[in-house]
Amino acid sequence: MNLKAAGLRALIIGGGHVALRKVKKLIAEGADVTILAPEVVSDIEALSEAKKVHWEKHLFRGDDLSSYGLIVTACGVRKVAEAVQQASKESHFLYNAADFPSLGNCSLPAAFDAGGIQITVSTNGRSPAMARYMKEWLSLKIPEGFGLWLDRVGKMRVEMKERISTSEAREAFWRAVFTEDIMHLVMQGKLDEAEECVRHAIGRFGAES
Repeated sequence: MNLKAAGLRALIIGGGHVALRKVKKLIAEGADVTILAPEVVSDIEALSEAKKVHWEKHLFRGDDLSSYGLIVTACGVRKVAEAVQQASKESHFLYNAADFPSLGNCSLPAAFDAGGIQITVSTNGRSPAMARYMKEWLSLKIPEGFGLWLDRVGKMRVEMKERISTSEAREAFWRAVFTEDIMHLVMQGKLDEAEECVRHAIGRFGAES
């Protein structure tokens, strides 16, 4: 599941570098982030001073957590993680245990956007460093043409829905247009040729539906 986090109230328990990574990710997605920690790294402090996050300067006290949609523990204290886990079961909020992954009910995987194609990598908490490496490695493997092709496919999808009436014909259409031959043209940057093949398929399946 990919969660749209814009406006989501998120609590990060902990103020170290692991917490910072989670904070940056959530801020980038537009979440409303609160940090709970007596001390934080300088980058989090700077975010607080810039009013990009709210910083509560004290230890976890077991206060009501139900007002948050997502809570992340990154303080390295198991008793805190277990308390948040129990609260998540009772109040049904999302809980990412960055410090004790097995206790959480969701993860915040390493992710990147390749021209509108969202790709996430997770190791189920076993090695965030491996996930980050795989993210960087994969980002270099996605051809630039894929994002450009996605833009064209989005426009052609509207036309396809107007001209191909049945769900069976639409499914057959998508199987036909995402073939190795067409995607090879895309990887070569021959987008016009690839689009011509797709439009031919639209006409063929449209006539059959």
